[in-house]
Amino acid sequence: MTKRGSRHQITRRGVLAGGAAVGTAILLPAQARAQAAQPNMGGTLRVAMPFNPAALDPITGRNLPDFNSLYTLYDALLDFDPDTLELKPMLAKSWEFTDPTTLVLDLVEGVEFHDGTPLNAEAVKFNLDRSMNDARSNVKSDLASVETVEVTGPFKITIKLKKPDAGLPAILSNRAGCMISPDSIKKAADGNVDRTPVGTGPFKFVEWKDNDLIKVEKNTNYWQAGLPYLDGIEFRIINELNTAARSVSSGQNDMALNMSALQIATARRSNDVVAEAKPSLVFYTTSLNYALEPLKDVRVRQAMNYALNREDLNRVLMMGLGEPTSTLFPSTFWAADPETAHFYNHDVDKAKKLLADAGYANGIDIPTWGWPDQASVQRQELFATQFAEAGIRLKVTPVPPAQAMQNFFIDKKGMAMLAPQGGLPDPSQIYERLFAGNALRNAGKIELEGFRPLMDATVSTSDPEERKQAFYALQRYVIEQALHVPQYTSAAMHIQSPKVKDFAFGLITSPKFHRVWMEA
Repeated sequence: MTKRGSRHQITRRGVLAGGAAVGTAILLPAQARAQAAQPNMGGTLRVAMPFNPAALDPITGRNLPDFNSLYTLYDALLDFDPDTLELKPMLAKSWEFTDPTTLVLDLVEGVEFHDGTPLNAEAVKFNLDRSMNDARSNVKSDLASVETVEVTGPFKITIKLKKPDAGLPAILSNRAGCMISPDSIKKAADGNVDRTPVGTGPFKFVEWKDNDLIKVEKNTNYWQAGLPYLDGIEFRIINELNTAARSVSSGQNDMALNMSALQIATARRSNDVVAEAKPSLVFYTTSLNYALEPLKDVRVRQAMNYALNREDLNRVLMMGLGEPTSTLFPSTFWAADPETAHFYNHDVDKAKKLLADAGYANGIDIPTWGWPDQASVQRQELFATQFAEAGIRLKVTPVPPAQAMQNFFIDKKGMAMLAPQGGLPDPSQIYERLFAGNALRNAGKIELEGFRPLMDATVSTSDPEERKQAFYALQRYVIEQALHVPQYTSAAMHIQSPKVKDFAFGLITSPKFHRVWMEA
């Protein structure tokens, strides 16, 4: 924790060993991409994606697919390798824990936001303070360990922590680390820049037509010389996945993101497109509001976990490209204990007994939110069928992702939500976001007894083996308490034209287009 430009310990074992989660679907890693031909300059990349973002302000957005476009507009304080999550310099050219509760960042000089505002230590402090204190911030739990942010030089930031937090550097490569122009926030009504994003990224915002188009253009004053290669990107929002996939085959778009296994299997029959399914830290789960009856009772939550046949879910919904799991991560990920990864076997009789012991022999009704796209509806129907066998009656209402988040996590409507989660740089971050008492994704805002000491142990040391064992203990606690109903980990799946080069969806499915280029 005292090394300059420290490489965070998640990278020590952060690669999914052998790519077991997606088998033969994995293509060559980053070193193969590095052998590509000299990039062409210019061209507009046309990208199909299924979801309208919640916001283009990184700290008020809520869903992982927001990142399809966020990193075009914003640079974060730190960067990461998409295939290994190894941390790299970005707006902070170096970082150092001078002691276990002091993190010092040295910033790159000469960087400007898209509106000409300089990126300096004052701007970074403004952003981090806003992430911690703004009423609309959804990343407060990410920075819960931060006591103060101090300007200790024109381009130097010193972050004082309440307690050690080995995960913080990785967190600063994500939403909380994305820098927004302070001037743009001060000029906006109520500081709301959800639809008027001004970052330092390789592309500048042009327009956003809801459920239709997000358009960005090249930042000709970008601080990384020679980048980006593209003149612009047009993100077309196409909710129907088959239509999005066909738009690439027909040449209407150059790429389609967030595909399902069905589209990958179909696309691989064609020589005209490239279909990739690679390792991912995204997982599918049912989030629960365990502040409400009957979900207050751990036996009910455990019954829901025993009711699922995860092997069938993976076979039918992922065509075997995912991995059935009772936890947050693939079993080969460094922070995942393989001994508890399959804790909940499919046992309908046990699920029924647990419900009866909890006083619900006649079953339970669970009002649930889901997403409306084709793949999500199929998942929801299969989940509901499996749950029904144990007397658990899901009443699923599909709405767009941003609305589902609003309804369940903010407005406290319903008891559960079916949606993907994960895709975060450090494993501590996903536990904090899902189960901390003040976390956005903890609908009931209840932090169960015993969680905090185990959570703190995962970030109190920089030793890789000690962190691993701490995560093993935390994983067992979350599983035994049945704080959610995980189903399977997903692959990162997309389809692209062969002329698109050097694109990586990566482990956390948060693409960066800085170095993407197109053959003439």
